[in-house]
Amino acid sequence: MKRDLSGQTFERTWTLDRAGIDRDHRTIPAALSSEYPVRRDYGNEVLEHSADAINMSRAVDGLPLLWNHNTDLPLGIVEGIRLDTDGKLRGRLHFSQNTKASEIWGDVSEGFLKDVSVRYSIEKWKEEAGGDTIRVTRWTPVEASVVTVPADHTVGMNRSLTGVKPMTDETKPDNSGTPETAAPVVDITRMRREHVIAKKAGAAEAITAERQRIADLHNMWESPLIPRNDFYDGLRARAIDEGWSLEGARKILMDVLSGEAEPVIEPSVQQDGIRVATHEGRLPPVVIPAKPGNQARGLGVVQMGQDALDKFRDGCTQGLLIRGGMITKREEIQQAREGGMIGKSLNSLAGEYLRVIGQSTMNLSDEDMANRAYAHRASGQTTSDFTNILANVASKSMLMGWDEAPETWQLWTRRGQLPDFKTAEISGISGFTGLDVVPEDGEISYGKFVDRKETIKLVQYAKKYRLSRQAIINDDLRHFTAVPRAMGRAANAKVGDVTYALLNGVGPTLNQDSIALWDTSTHKNYVAAATAPNVTTLGTATVAMALQKDPNSTRTLNIRPRYMLVPVTLEATARTLMASTYDPAGTAGTLTPNPYNGRFEVITDARLDGQTYGTYAWYLLGDPSIYDTVEVAFLNGVAEPYMRENPDWAGQGMEYMVGVDFGVSALDFRAMHKYRGN
Repeated sequence: MKRDLSGQTFERTWTLDRAGIDRDHRTIPAALSSEYPVRRDYGNEVLEHSADAINMSRAVDGLPLLWNHNTDLPLGIVEGIRLDTDGKLRGRLHFSQNTKASEIWGDVSEGFLKDVSVRYSIEKWKEEAGGDTIRVTRWTPVEASVVTVPADHTVGMNRSLTGVKPMTDETKPDNSGTPETAAPVVDITRMRREHVIAKKAGAAEAITAERQRIADLHNMWESPLIPRNDFYDGLRARAIDEGWSLEGARKILMDVLSGEAEPVIEPSVQQDGIRVATHEGRLPPVVIPAKPGNQARGLGVVQMGQDALDKFRDGCTQGLLIRGGMITKREEIQQAREGGMIGKSLNSLAGEYLRVIGQSTMNLSDEDMANRAYAHRASGQTTSDFTNILANVASKSMLMGWDEAPETWQLWTRRGQLPDFKTAEISGISGFTGLDVVPEDGEISYGKFVDRKETIKLVQYAKKYRLSRQAIINDDLRHFTAVPRAMGRAANAKVGDVTYALLNGVGPTLNQDSIALWDTSTHKNYVAAATAPNVTTLGTATVAMALQKDPNSTRTLNIRPRYMLVPVTLEATARTLMASTYDPAGTAGTLTPNPYNGRFEVITDARLDGQTYGTYAWYLLGDPSIYDTVEVAFLNGVAEPYMRENPDWAGQGMEYMVGVDFGVSALDFRAMHKYRGN
């Protein structure tokens, strides 16, 4: 059967070469394509790699780099695209600084994302005589994408690589197209089916008929009446892979679209020669959600609801969050109650998950259901979909713990961002030199700044915890709610510990003058007297801050403090001072006005009660958005913890790592003043 391939778009997936990664410039090399034969529905496809075969018109200035082929999620550009001497098309992925690109770059650089998929269009092709090979003699690279997993090979054309493993330099094919160490993944099901058909009739006629059936099924699924989602893509895959006839597939589609299909096609059901069966040599059942209200309406317009598995994911997550006490809004609880997900145990949810994916739970114990739910993997996934749902609950719990932690460091520090873990310099720019009088027809002189550079470096802080299948069997919800919630609070507390440690003692030594942060003679921002806040000491501190000099022009900076930072021991003293109209130290009949009434925002933290110089050290601080004080920088500006997962070595659970990447630095001394206390 002849097929016109011109203008169609296809994809191939390859493994990224992390050995050549450049973390400073956020680039990584990649092999984009080769002449390795790829199995398509129409035969083995070979892309010719020569200067005449590859149309480089789109690639001259680089190709777009996307996330999962989504044009709304650009990640950067593929640079330096060239045809290498080994017969491969190669390029270098350059990630941009946008939020999504930074997120994906982090996973790529750490090895969590490894595949790049290249989309290309076919312009000219030819069939090799007496064979099953299509040679593409003219083609155009269109874009490249970082992808999570390649698409299912059974869904047909216009998807990711079919029938071949991603290749690296160690598994590259030689000039004949035969791999040195890795063999292609063989589509056994299709080969067996074609072999049986070929024995009953002529091989060429049988294969032609099989290709025609597949083409007809693809054409039927491309109808605008068929929704584009994972459920219908999976149904198409089953129709192709199980040998459904065109009429049989059409009947099932019409039943589903009209809402008349049963939730599961049972193993014993036979429809137009379509046999759906169980594990004993047979295939698992097709899950078809019953949607009674989704009949075709109007002129061929079909309204379809959410996929059953998507509904289960959302409902399960919501139900567990309600059980864990993290969702308390009446509207959300009522919505979950209507969905039937409130109060269900983890074992019940495991059984529900198995039924949604089409597996029978009859005669299964709680342990069996937990084991199956834990072990089931969707096509191409490395972890169970069910454990991913539980991990999502854990992640939400962790972030809730981070947000609810009783921390104060955020109130008086500046947020910053760093792109990597290298030591970086932060420049504090001094005040601009004063403006000069310009005489008539005179020249205007240049002003100047003097940089005050301090260093800062990101540090990773992390802990692991384990989620086991026993936790599901025992219905131990703490592993998914209370534990990660506590770890989220601990992550926030760690930032506070490191930040407040800067204030301890005489503080860190500043780069700008090699003097400790708190200094009595040069910096003039430290008083060693054992005195609590009062009108007199506040006057001394505010005058000292206002008289600080700019290092460039010796101009008086006139800094006005905004925050009074005190230990809990002095909280009552500080708040009384800020609330008093008259000086609290005065005596009846001789009261004088309190000039600092309501002047500063009082911040208290118990960490200050344990400082080196006792429990009475206190501070005045300038507004960090105006003056250089203390900066807390996060990796790519993401000021929250993250959770990552890995299967444990025994295969009996998952290990989860909660971490936060940040660094803290004192930027300058001029807008910070300390009283030692006693």
